[in-house]
Amino acid sequence: MINKFILIAATLLLANILAVHAQENAVVIHPTKASPKDEVNIKLLANKVQIPDSINQLFLQFSYSNFYEMPQRLEMKKVNQDWEVNFKLPFYANYSSFFITSADQKFVIRPTDTTHYEVFVYEGNKLKEGNYLAKGYSTAYQNRNSKSMEQQQLAYFLKEQQLFPTNYENNLKILQYRMKTAKDEVSKEKYRQQALQVIEDKFRSNPTVDGNLNKVTMGFLIIGEKQKVDSIRNVVIKEYPNSNLGLSYVLGRLFELPDSADVITEINKLLPKETKENEEAFRSIYSYLFEYYVGKKDVDQALRYYPYILDKEPNPYTWRTYTYYVDLLIDNNILLDKAQELNNLVLNNIADYPVTLVRYFPETGYLVGHDDARQEKINKVKSEVLLRQGLIQQKTGHKQEAYALLAKNYPLVESKDLLKKTAQVFADNKDIDQELQVWSQAYKLTPYDSTIRTSLSKTLLKQNKSDEEIRSYVNGLDLEWKGAYFKSLEKKVIKGETFPSELAIKDMSGKALTSQDLQGKVVVIDLWATWCVPCLASFPYVHQVYLKYKDNPKVKFVILNTGSGNTFEDAKNWVDKNPKYTFPVYYNSDKSFNSTLDVNTIPTTFILGPKQNIVFKKVGSEGEKILQDLDAMIDYALQH
Repeated sequence: MINKFILIAATLLLANILAVHAQENAVVIHPTKASPKDEVNIKLLANKVQIPDSINQLFLQFSYSNFYEMPQRLEMKKVNQDWEVNFKLPFYANYSSFFITSADQKFVIRPTDTTHYEVFVYEGNKLKEGNYLAKGYSTAYQNRNSKSMEQQQLAYFLKEQQLFPTNYENNLKILQYRMKTAKDEVSKEKYRQQALQVIEDKFRSNPTVDGNLNKVTMGFLIIGEKQKVDSIRNVVIKEYPNSNLGLSYVLGRLFELPDSADVITEINKLLPKETKENEEAFRSIYSYLFEYYVGKKDVDQALRYYPYILDKEPNPYTWRTYTYYVDLLIDNNILLDKAQELNNLVLNNIADYPVTLVRYFPETGYLVGHDDARQEKINKVKSEVLLRQGLIQQKTGHKQEAYALLAKNYPLVESKDLLKKTAQVFADNKDIDQELQVWSQAYKLTPYDSTIRTSLSKTLLKQNKSDEEIRSYVNGLDLEWKGAYFKSLEKKVIKGETFPSELAIKDMSGKALTSQDLQGKVVVIDLWATWCVPCLASFPYVHQVYLKYKDNPKVKFVILNTGSGNTFEDAKNWVDKNPKYTFPVYYNSDKSFNSTLDVNTIPTTFILGPKQNIVFKKVGSEGEKILQDLDAMIDYALQH
């Protein structure tokens, strides 16, 4: 069996070597053995490629990389007849794959039809650990339609194992493949036990370090045993109850108790156990106590625990946390001087405020994802901070300063809760015109919010508007917000891509979904899995939009379990346990479905036009914003 795996690996790696020669003919990468922090130059040799005269822009598009802080697309510069781009590898850089494309991606340059260009990362002259593991992952992007995808990946995982035999994640990926392809249950169980031993060894290597436990958790997910995640936490709680990690797990469960009085009772039992070694875990206790006494409006006790909520060493999450506490103090109208202090700290560090995804790895620390619109988003966050400052000034009797801050900053604010508070200030000052403008803005941001719609109508009644005039005003706001959305959506329309006509999809009764079922309709295909927390968090919003369109015969919803890490029974059991969701749920059994559609993460939502053309592709979940995004996309597809 092992010889067979090695033969497959050798064959596939030989094919890759041939592809590299083709890559080197058209693309030159310098240095050839780049290390982290190196400046990399990538040059496309124009005399090796036929570039149409109409192409005046080319981009390097990463198809796979761990360069979180870099853009996924880099514009190339024309130097003489060639095209070049320079970038500095992050200090944590590993393997990346890329292709070269025009702005509209209609003109794409790749070494072959089944490969992308590649940058391997070295440390000195030695290949860095994880490169072939990453190359295995990238194969799904490079040759997404291949029926031998998993065998190709295995070849690279085996190469990684040869170079780095102790690579934990890589070894589990190999065992996962062998479990999946085992010819009988005895063999499958043998590989499963080997995988469990790899995970056990990882756990025992550092059982009380959070970063290590994250890798243990990842291991269970790789081999499809999510249920083991809670059991390993129970082991930590039982065997290492006074460690930071053990206490944090205990506290996580404790804080979920519905009765806060019970939480306080248990906290008082734990307080005598604080030591120098576990003081970090106790910070969450003091944060809980601070919030608890703020809610009780107990100034003395809240003030007692206030110092514990301040971070000695700020990180990107610090400013979000402080903003949460500012809102808490404003809402409870206590310790407003502390609210001002925290708000000023956020304002003074606004440039470090994370507006995009923050990742934390023990090896790298905090990594803030790249965002082309970062400065625009920072400006909006700054307006929110200044609006909070105005609310604090209002509550502390500085009404003139408060009014000026609120009037200047609310037009940029997109937080409906802050807009509600601002509208109330204008209402208290009998400024109906300003109050109406704030409610109008809040409505355009969240038209599904019934409380905002009611407040908007009440404000219009103050101006003696009739029911017909109120309806007309609200309809005008609907046209405004959708009109603004349509302009932004025009840039996101996907042209020339169709949804697969051959489907392996069935509903929860086992009935197949066919291509004909989608013809002539605008179709919403929402990809999810039972283990995907962001997917499940998005469902209340997806369901609201479904209810709006469910009686429209031109619109069809397909809430599609990807089949990734799920069986049909998993999907059906979830549906049976969640009857509050009435949208139609389906299951996909085509393993190449995600790669065919270039889906790398879920939730991902596709909006199809009546001819099964893909109009929009929406990746990720943004909470309540889904309501407007999805509504506008559906309406756009219906109108266009």
